[in-house]
Amino acid sequence: MSLFHRIIWILNIFALGGLGLAMLAAYVNPEHFWWLSLFGLGFEILLVINLIFVLFWLLVQSKRFLFSLALVILGIGKVFGIIQVHPFATSQEKLAAKGYVKVMTFNVRLFDLYNWFHNNQTRGRIFNFLSAESPDIVCFQEFYSSDKKPNKFKNDDTLKKVLNARYSQIEYTVTLRKTDHWGIATYSKYPIVHQQSVHYAKKGGSIFIFSDIKIGADTVRVFNTHLESVRFGWNDYHFIENINNDDVEQDEVAGSLHILRRLKHAFVVRAQQIKVLKDSINASPYKVIVCGDFNDTPSSYTYHYVSSNLEDAFRESANGLGKTYSGPFPSFRIDYILHDPGIKSAGYKTLKAKLSDHYPISCWIKVE
Repeated sequence: MSLFHRIIWILNIFALGGLGLAMLAAYVNPEHFWWLSLFGLGFEILLVINLIFVLFWLLVQSKRFLFSLALVILGIGKVFGIIQVHPFATSQEKLAAKGYVKVMTFNVRLFDLYNWFHNNQTRGRIFNFLSAESPDIVCFQEFYSSDKKPNKFKNDDTLKKVLNARYSQIEYTVTLRKTDHWGIATYSKYPIVHQQSVHYAKKGGSIFIFSDIKIGADTVRVFNTHLESVRFGWNDYHFIENINNDDVEQDEVAGSLHILRRLKHAFVVRAQQIKVLKDSINASPYKVIVCGDFNDTPSSYTYHYVSSNLEDAFRESANGLGKTYSGPFPSFRIDYILHDPGIKSAGYKTLKAKLSDHYPISCWIKVE
């Protein structure tokens, strides 16, 4: 080989190693090797890089393309967790006529309580959006409601009217001043015959709730969860946004280490939380639907562990890229609707409504 080709081959070896570690991350508990999860976050980029190497070696007529191609083929299953093609979708009207029920999950970011969008219309737009979509069952994360007067943020009452939902389960994890409540909520047009909440650790932390909902002659258990966030602060966002900006002075080593510590903490805590969640899913006497903000990608240990023995509604009927995070970082798919194999799902959609730092997702389900 020429010197240039030798350099390219060395770079290719590093890319092969990175993609291999990214694929391994789904199967290794972050409590043991947390740094593998970093490679899992980079799965999409590493896959594209290896595809570029495949094309390069094909162009120079070298059999070295086989190495990257073999690894890409091994990881092809994970690609389908990122992008799907189902061109012959059934209309919502036909699905409703066939007895399907519309399910949605949406991290509403407190209904824009702190005015992140710098306007006074976002909260109203969220309610208008929900009224137009009219889900039969909807799971909210980062839910907020206030008992203050005037009741500008009495979101519970407003949602029941907007959704035409008689039934709800709300669990607050934090209450301040006895009037302001933060938590998680599930609303349903169908009767909730039993409900329970589980705190992963101490009160005030992450949580999941489950609601036994009677749909016709069937009862399904709907899980609603919000797994541990990375909890980046303003300084972290500022550091990342200006990392290539020479006009902004910042300590790149200290900033990077701080972000890594936050990522490590989140990876490890989620690995602990999902054991509790999965045990509860496995113990359900009913067929289950799992909705929520997992704060992790389809290449992660979190997703692999929770989705085992369940179907992913995105894989069943989505079209296009499944990215649900709309914040300042790469837009990963971190929100999910999973369901029991005995439940059919169709009409999956990522609803590109810019109302939060998450896009809502929905699908139609039917118990077989």
